Amino acid sequence: MNPPPPRPADLSDATRRSLRLWAIADAIGGLVLAYLAIALIPWKSPGINIALLLYAALHLVAGHGLWRGWRLGWRLSVFGGLVGFVLGVVLVSALIGSWAYLHAIFGDFGRGASIAALLFASVAVQALGLYPALKLYGLLRARVREEMAGGRGWLKAVMGLSALPLLVGLALHVRHDIDPLDPVSSVGRQQAIGCVRAALDGSTRPPLDALEGLEVGPGPLYATLWVDGRVRARVTGEGDDLAAAVARAADAMAAHPAVVGRAGIGGRIKIDRVVGAAPVLSDFGPIVALSVNPGLDGLRRVSGESRRTLLPDDLVKGQRFGLAPLVPGIRELRLGLDAGSVLGRLGRSGDLERIRTEGWIEAADRVEVLPAVRGNVPPVDTGPDAWRRAAVDGGDFVLRQIRPDNRFHYQYFPLTDHHPKGDAYSVPRHAGTVYALALLYGLTGEARFRAGAEKAMSWLIEAMPAECGDPSRTCVPKARGDFADLGSSALTLVGMLEYQRRTDDARYADTARRLAAWIRSMQKPNGDFYHDFHVPTAVPNIYKRSMFYSEEAALALVMAHEVLGDARDLEAAERALDYLTGPKYAGYFLGWFIYGADHWTCIAAEEAYPRLRKSQYLDFCMGYAEFVRRLQYEPEGWDNADFAGHYGFSGLMVPQAPGAAGFSEAIVSTRALARQHGLGDGALDTLDAQIAGALDALSRERIRPDNAWMMPDPAAAAGGIRRSLVEQEVRIDFTQHALSALIRGAEELDPPTAPDRIR
Repeated sequence: MNPPPPRPADLSDATRRSLRLWAIADAIGGLVLAYLAIALIPWKSPGINIALLLYAALHLVAGHGLWRGWRLGWRLSVFGGLVGFVLGVVLVSALIGSWAYLHAIFGDFGRGASIAALLFASVAVQALGLYPALKLYGLLRARVREEMAGGRGWLKAVMGLSALPLLVGLALHVRHDIDPLDPVSSVGRQQAIGCVRAALDGSTRPPLDALEGLEVGPGPLYATLWVDGRVRARVTGEGDDLAAAVARAADAMAAHPAVVGRAGIGGRIKIDRVVGAAPVLSDFGPIVALSVNPGLDGLRRVSGESRRTLLPDDLVKGQRFGLAPLVPGIRELRLGLDAGSVLGRLGRSGDLERIRTEGWIEAADRVEVLPAVRGNVPPVDTGPDAWRRAAVDGGDFVLRQIRPDNRFHYQYFPLTDHHPKGDAYSVPRHAGTVYALALLYGLTGEARFRAGAEKAMSWLIEAMPAECGDPSRTCVPKARGDFADLGSSALTLVGMLEYQRRTDDARYADTARRLAAWIRSMQKPNGDFYHDFHVPTAVPNIYKRSMFYSEEAALALVMAHEVLGDARDLEAAERALDYLTGPKYAGYFLGWFIYGADHWTCIAAEEAYPRLRKSQYLDFCMGYAEFVRRLQYEPEGWDNADFAGHYGFSGLMVPQAPGAAGFSEAIVSTRALARQHGLGDGALDTLDAQIAGALDALSRERIRPDNAWMMPDPAAAAGGIRRSLVEQEVRIDFTQHALSALIRGAEELDPPTAPDRIR
C-alpha cells in the first residue's frame, strides 16, 4: 500500500523551512519568467511565449503548494525543477556535442575554441541548470523526500541525465571522426603520376611496385588533368590495391574524349586518394557549412551505387568558403561553406558524406611530383633568401596592378583571372603601397620599383587641394571628395619620406612639409589625433574614428623629423607615442589585458630610436609581441600542420595571410628595438622564431607556378598574396604588407654584406 499523503502538521521544522525557501524562490522565478514572456520576448513565435508562460505558471502554483506543505506542490516543484534541469542538460549536451563534432572535422581546432565551448557550456549550466539543480538538491534530500512520500526514482533520473552531455559528445566524436590512411611515399607518388602521364603521352608506363598492397581507401582514386586552370578531364580508378586503381585510372584517362587524338596536351596531372570518410550530421545548411575542413575535405552524396562527388579542389576553385563572418560586422574574419550551392550540386537524395583526401600533382615543369595540401605545395626553400625572392615577386605583382591613371587595381581574383569593376578604392592602401615600393627600391636598386613608386605618387599629388585649413598645409582627400582622412595623408607622407630616404631625391620635400604641418594640426592635447577633416570648412570631425590612423600618423611624424629636420615633428611624435603606448589603453578595464591594431605603433617606436629612447615603448612592443605570439600556430603538435607560422584563432578558419604580414612588420620592428636597447639573446631568439615562422608562411603561400594549377594565368598572378589558401582574393594591401614584412625581416635577421641591396 502507498503511504498516505503527508499533512503539513506532520512535517519537521527543517523540512518546512526547506519547502518555504523554495516556495519563495519558485514564486520569484515564476514572476520573472512571466515578465520575460509577456514584456521582453517578442511574440514572433507565440508558441514559445505561451510555453514560457505555462512554465511560469507551474512555478507559481508549485510555490503556493510548497508554502502550504502540500505533497502535490512538492511534486509540481520537483517536476518543474526537472524540466529546467533537462533544458540545461540538453543545451550543455548540444554545446559539448558541437565541440566534439567540430573537433572530429577540424582536428585540433584550437585551445581557445575548446575553452570557449566549455565556457559557453558553463554559462548554460549556470543560467539554465544551476537553479533547477540546487532546487532538486534541496527538495530531494532524503528527509524531505521521505516526509513528502516521494520515491528514489526522481533522484535516479537526475543522476542519469547528468551523464548525457558526455555521452553525446563521445558518440558524436566517434561517429564523425576520420582516421586517415597512411600517406603514399614520394616514390609511390612519382610512379602514380608517371603512369597516368605515360598513358596520356602513349609512352611506356613505369612500374607501380611502390603502390602494390596499399589500400585504395573508402572511395575510388581520382586522376584529374588541369589545363589553363580548368579541369580538362577527370577519371576514377578502383582495384584491389592502389597499384591496380592507378593503372585503371591511367587507362580511363587515355580513353577520355577530351584527350583522345590530342597530341602534346600538356597540363598538369593531379591525383586524389580518398583516405577517410564519415557521415555529415545533417543536411541542414548551417550544419553542412561547418562540416568541411576547408581545402582538405570534399563532400559526396551516396545513393546505392551512385556517387556524386566534389573534391577539395572543386570547392576551392568554386570559391565556396568564407561564407559568414566569425564576428558579426567584421567581414575580414569569415568561415563556413556555401552549403546551399554545394547541396544544389550534390542533390538531396542519398547519404551525405565528408571525405578526406590525400593529393599530389606534377610540378609546373612536370619534372617533380609534389604533395598538395589545401591547394598549396612545399616551397623550394625557406629563410631570408627565400623571403627576399618572395618580396621581389610581390613587388613585380604590384607593378602589374598599376592602371593607366596611376591607381592600382585594388583587387585581383586569380582563379578567374579578373579585376572586379567598381568605384570602391582605398587611398590609405594606395599610399601604403607607395611606401612598400620605395622600400623595395632601396633594398634592390631596381629602377622599375622606383618608377612604380613615382607613378603611384603622382596620382596622390594630383588629388591634393591647394590648402587644408591654411596655405602652409595640405592633405589627401578621400576619393577626391570634400573629406580628408588622417590615414591617407599620413601614409602618403610615409611614402614620400621613404622615397627621399632611399633615392636622395627631394622632389616631394615641400609637399611632405605641408602634409606634416596638417597632421600636427590634427593632434589633440592628449597626443591622439582627429581622424576626419572637412576640407571646404577646415573643420575636423571630432566623432569619426578609424583603425590604424593615429598609429600611422605617429610613424609619419617620426620619419618627417628624421628626413626634414623639423623639431616640431619629433615633439608631436613623442606625444603620440606616449599616448599610444599608455593612456590609449588606460581608459577602460579591458585595456589592461589586450592589445589592438598596434603594428604601426611599434614600427614608429623603432623608427624613433635613438632620438626617443623610452623604455615604455620597448615594454609596450615586447608585450604586444608576446600577446600576438599566443595566436601563432606552432609547427609541432598541431593537426593542421600547414597553418604553422600563421596567426589565428582556431582550426575552424584557415588563417589569413594579411595577419601574418601585418603582425610581422611590428615584430620585426620590436626585434630591432630590443636589439638596440641591448636585450639578451633569449629575448631575441624568441622574436627570431616568431618572425621566421610567419615569413616562411608568407613565402611558401605566395602565388608561384607550382601552386597555380587552378589559375588560368599563373604569370599574371605570380607574387600575389591571397587572403588565404581557400579564399583567393588578392588585395593590393595584402601584397604590400607582405613584401614590406619580408624585406625588413630579411634585413633584420640576415643583414646583407652589401648595404641596402637584396642579394
